[in-house]
Amino acid sequence: MSPQEALKKYFGYDTFRPHQGGLIEQTLAGRDVLGVMPTGAGKSLCYQIPALCLPGWTLVVSPLIALMQDQVAALEQSGVPAACLNSAQTEAEQRQVFAKAWNGALKLLYAAPERLETPGFRALCKEHPPTLAAVDEAHCISQWGQDFRPSYLRLPELIEELPTRPRLAAFTATATAAVREDIVRLLGLREPSVLVSGFDRPNLWFGVRQTSGPTEKKRLLGDFIAERPGKSGIVYCATRKAVDEVSALLCAQGFAAGRYHAGMDSADRRQMQEAFLYDRLSVMVATNAFGMGIDKSNISYVVHFNMPQDLESYYQEAGRAGRDGESAECLLLYSAQDVRTAQFLLSHSREAEQELDPETAARVRGQAEQRLRQMTFYSTTNDCLRGFFLRYFGEKAPPSCGNCSNCLAHTEMRDITIEAQKVVSCVYRLRQRGRTVGRALISDILRGAKNERVLSSGFDTLSTYGIMQGIPGRTVAYYIDLLVQAGYLTDTGGDYPVICLNGRSDEVIRQRKTIVVPVREGVLREKPERARPRRGGIPAVSGPVDDGLYGRLTALRAKLAERAGVPAYIVFSNATLREIAARAPRTDAALLEVPGVGEAKLNRYGREFLRCIADYEAERRGAAKDED
Repeated sequence: MSPQEALKKYFGYDTFRPHQGGLIEQTLAGRDVLGVMPTGAGKSLCYQIPALCLPGWTLVVSPLIALMQDQVAALEQSGVPAACLNSAQTEAEQRQVFAKAWNGALKLLYAAPERLETPGFRALCKEHPPTLAAVDEAHCISQWGQDFRPSYLRLPELIEELPTRPRLAAFTATATAAVREDIVRLLGLREPSVLVSGFDRPNLWFGVRQTSGPTEKKRLLGDFIAERPGKSGIVYCATRKAVDEVSALLCAQGFAAGRYHAGMDSADRRQMQEAFLYDRLSVMVATNAFGMGIDKSNISYVVHFNMPQDLESYYQEAGRAGRDGESAECLLLYSAQDVRTAQFLLSHSREAEQELDPETAARVRGQAEQRLRQMTFYSTTNDCLRGFFLRYFGEKAPPSCGNCSNCLAHTEMRDITIEAQKVVSCVYRLRQRGRTVGRALISDILRGAKNERVLSSGFDTLSTYGIMQGIPGRTVAYYIDLLVQAGYLTDTGGDYPVICLNGRSDEVIRQRKTIVVPVREGVLREKPERARPRRGGIPAVSGPVDDGLYGRLTALRAKLAERAGVPAYIVFSNATLREIAARAPRTDAALLEVPGVGEAKLNRYGREFLRCIADYEAERRGAAKDED
């Protein structure tokens, strides 16, 4: 079977997306491959199609149970024999999977890296070595990767123990050049074909709202969701406590909101996840433990209630919106407190480091702190947001994308020379006393605060004490951020970040340089106006969509999904339903021509969808005759 035949037969598409075909061809030719493709670009097909074309079976190393289960369910619906092994299964279920694998009844078998070390799995691989081994979320093997998993480091030795070496394929959505080099070296990829596709997702609008703290965030979040009735979305929070508070608030406001975090009972988590996947809940409030591998195609927005710890995580989590190509929104609600929360979480999440020597553990910590600094710069920049992360991942970017909050907001060049002199002078006076402090304390000093930290340290005797009295704290903090971004002050980062002078600070306080910087209109007001995202990006269909028919098809899809025990998007995606509603096919052959309708789904669901279309058109003809 050729790749094109497999694509049409099992997945219902005539052509591959950009870059998929090249990676598939290289894999089938026997080459090791590394594919770096953004969330929603179709990485999974790059190993699923070769698995269907090659003899034997394919091993897929995957880090999360939810990811495996979702992909296996989708493959089974498409007629592909697949299974997974995970710790959530009973011994009887695991024995059943092993029996299928031993009997050659599977084309793909998903497993976590830890599972490969068990005696039963080793015996299977030695007796029946896989033809292809695909490593999903491959950035987990790199100490530069945001989800470093030491168990991935043991994969190469397990591969080398096999009687015949399978071709290797590694995939990830977020990998800088350093991470890519680690993946190739640590997995032992042999002269791999490396593809780094564009990271850009044009259908996604990116936005940042700078806020004063949790109270303002909750108000903005409620307004944001209320403006999108009927839309499905995810709200990410940094802590379990925030998840509980935000989900309770949204429920009290009348939204169908659920919650998900590791502190919940596993049965409750599973119930919440299923309710969201089956559209019984429209909003899921969760920690980053939720979402990886959940290929829910109708997520219209992702809101980060707190700033994540790194751009890789943010881009991966935000990218769970708009996976079917329709326009979607990615909003980050930022406050200065988010930085301190992220630093606290970094200092208390050292599980991976327990398996590392002290020198390596220190290096991992330093890399995490560097990634946090970049995330903070993204959250406070006035530049194009899309361009910021594209450059971070090593791509060229235009100065403006026209579809992020910064590019859509009105900006003005603001002379902040006086404010800059006051802020830098305060840092200078502190250094004269041998002290360096953080943003919040600098702001308190400048505003003339009379709290314990200021008074007990004698900072009320500084000449700069109170020289910005009457200016809101968030505004003073914003001036400090502007000066850090412009390079006139330095943020040390780490667990206890402080603001320091640097080589350019003299330009402000001695050379009296005029400081003019771009400032978004409204940022320095108490209640800035939200830049509205530019809509668009909806994939073209072959004709106008009949909304009435689309509604009938959606209802039928929900009924069939419930009967099959799978989420609605696994039956057909929204994009496929829209195309069916536009074409209104009347025969099996015509339905099979719709992108996303493969042979297995035609056999499973085709008759009922065609009957639904025929009934709808008969009703319309009858109504038209009655009018005549």
